[in-house]
Amino acid sequence: MMNAPFHPALRAASLLAINLLFLMVWGFSAIDKVRNGVPAWFGEKFGPTILGKFPGITASFWLLTAAELLAFVLAIVALFRLEFLERRSPTLLAATAVASLFVFVQLGFGNWLISEFNATHQHFMYFSGTLIALGFVVPGLKSPR
Repeated sequence: MMNAPFHPALRAASLLAINLLFLMVWGFSAIDKVRNGVPAWFGEKFGPTILGKFPGITASFWLLTAAELLAFVLAIVALFRLEFLERRSPTLLAATAVASLFVFVQLGFGNWLISEFNATHQHFMYFSGTLIALGFVVPGLKSPR
């Protein structure tokens, strides 16, 4: 596959947009969870599932919150390191995308457990979009051999 020329300013703007998107998504979500705690509906929806037994409703909620907070912190640090300018490798921005993949797996699994298949599909699409973003952040991403 031949790489078309991509102006460095456009690449930097694209990386900044990816960084800001993850910052916004995980920031609003995680901060809301930390501020408000476990909502009543969470136990009602997930209590009858395996999550109600292991690791438990409260632990499930805070594990999800911790994963979102991790992705948020990685995005903040990537932004402050100006990784979008590529003066250094966008390592933490890539880590933000990878952490986001795992959050989308958690969210999709939870929706699958309660048979909310439209939401499960949405999380699959978010996962897929994140894979595309990760491929843009780390061009030529391949498994080492």
